[in-house]
Amino acid sequence: MSEIGCGEIWGGIHGADLDVKTSAVEASLYSSACDGGKGGDIYYFSVCGQDMLTRIAIADVTGHGEVVSDTSEWLYQSLKERMNVIENHQLLADLNALAVTRGYKAITTAIVAAIYRKTNSLYFSYAGHHPVMIRRSGQTSWTSLELPARDHAVNLPLGISNELPYEQADVALHTGDLLFLYTDGVIEAKNVDRELFGQSGLLRALKASPGGPKQVKNTVLTALQQHVNGEFNHDDVTFTAVRIR
Repeated sequence: MSEIGCGEIWGGIHGADLDVKTSAVEASLYSSACDGGKGGDIYYFSVCGQDMLTRIAIADVTGHGEVVSDTSEWLYQSLKERMNVIENHQLLADLNALAVTRGYKAITTAIVAAIYRKTNSLYFSYAGHHPVMIRRSGQTSWTSLELPARDHAVNLPLGISNELPYEQADVALHTGDLLFLYTDGVIEAKNVDRELFGQSGLLRALKASPGGPKQVKNTVLTALQQHVNGEFNHDDVTFTAVRIR
């Protein structure tokens, strides 16, 4: 298991199947590009200079190639510049301003989650992305962490408009709580009958694994592979299971 230390950022756009840890979390991540190379999914972990804040960011870019490399670099730089602050939504606002300049190929959904050890809290923000799933320690059910509903446009994918705001919410965490973050490729996987894996398939797989991050990752991966009968060729697939230490 690779350990991420103070002031470090780990991740990128390449395929990966590995385990990482910080002082706050243990995580197991899987990422696969549908074209076998650099896909449209981006993943990063960062740890602040005081070892109090672990941040996890996952993004799903509409395009491929150069626009993904650029978005990955933007995300890396934003994580670096905001490594020591809690405000995830400001990080998304930074990325959005850059994405708008690149047009529709840079439209990106993103999720940023930060674990702050001082208050044992999770701070989360979304840009048109599926919410964090959480399973509390000692429980078997998973629930979604939603942002408050609004009567105006907020938290939409990056690259649509400079005028859209991004928000942040927080929840208390406890040792042993599990988080699950994922991109569209997970629930949009189709079998030979063109049936989606869907949220229902994901929930079944999550509930079937009472173990830690690696067990959760492997259970979801096995269920996905069985659903598509082998290879993922529909989209990039990225997900990570995270346990609070």
